[in-house]
Amino acid sequence: MPQIIWSGQTGCLLPLLIILNLLFGRAVFNSTYLWLGIEVGLILIFIIKLHIFMRKILQGLGQQARGSASGNRSHRPGGPHGRVIDVEGEVVEEKKKLN
Repeated sequence: MPQIIWSGQTGCLLPLLIILNLLFGRAVFNSTYLWLGIEVGLILIFIIKLHIFMRKILQGLGQQARGSASGNRSHRPGGPHGRVIDVEGEVVEEKKKLN
């Protein structure tokens, strides 16, 4: 899916634009239809961004659930597997690991 320019890191800018357009848009734009059209457009963009954001969150949660279900407790890909490290930061030998 190609990244669209307005789907970047806008944060609270879009809700701020929606509120400012709702309060002061009538004074800025001459036409009521243009003012309300821009308002509807901003709200639609906000809803689309919210949908994309929620999809990314749900995908991340799904990947974490699959990772923990398969027994992989390390969230780092390619990290050390099968090694036990004690509290002091030393690698525990196989004989001690079994006890």
